[in-house]
Amino acid sequence: MENFIAKDVKRSVRKFEDAVQDILNSGYNTYKARIIRFIEITKNDPVINSIVSPLYDIKVDFDQIHYKSPGGDWVEELRLPTDIDKQLAYVLQIFDSVASNKLSLENLTFEIYINKNIWSNINSWLIEVVQPCLRELLYRLNDLIEDEVEGKDEIKSSSLQIFNYGSITASQGSNIALGKDIQQTVTYKNITNEIMDRVRNEKTVSDDKLEEVEQISSDIQEEINKTEPSQSKLKQFAGKLYEIGQSGLLKVTNTVIQDPRWGQAVADTLMNNF
Repeated sequence: MENFIAKDVKRSVRKFEDAVQDILNSGYNTYKARIIRFIEITKNDPVINSIVSPLYDIKVDFDQIHYKSPGGDWVEELRLPTDIDKQLAYVLQIFDSVASNKLSLENLTFEIYINKNIWSNINSWLIEVVQPCLRELLYRLNDLIEDEVEGKDEIKSSSLQIFNYGSITASQGSNIALGKDIQQTVTYKNITNEIMDRVRNEKTVSDDKLEEVEQISSDIQEEINKTEPSQSKLKQFAGKLYEIGQSGLLKVTNTVIQDPRWGQAVADTLMNNF
């Protein structure tokens, strides 16, 4: 698991924010260069890549979004997903295709807006589609800095994960998006060890409860790695952990286990006890 220095996280986020603003403030002669730099940051900056890389794994139905009547040449309706994460994935993947010369933004936006002025089409798409999406992403990054980075010297990469989609191999995580794409292909290893390390370091429970916590953690690891984990069993495990260490212990597990199914079990347990 990779750790980041807090000041490096802040610098990376600031660089990313600048790249976003550069795209939104670009002109016809500079927009593609700005997009290329933006994509390079998402792939090459370790901090930003650890945050946004799951967006590349979200399946985007471009034909559905760029709706055309059968046999039609023009996009009759831009049917953006209602889920903002999927909108972000759409923008990011469009940008990636533009940066790699797999897609012409001039042609795409002309099919959408049908304006003779090429830059007018591109600019309209940037304002109407890209700006709201990236604004939301910047909000989340600023919240992430406030919640997970401020006041700390070193940050675990798991603490920076705000998206959880697609085929991901993980042994830890936090900031779970509940209720989104619950059925996922995720392999979790060393959940038990990670939980117990945190419990001991943070002294979440008394020493006489450690063995019990370890057994429940092992049961969670076994269940969460099944093709179809039982939500009722996960909720039972969450309830047992709450009885031992209340919300503090559940918070530890929620930091370690990046899976909305476990997040939902934790949320249900907390709601039932408050």
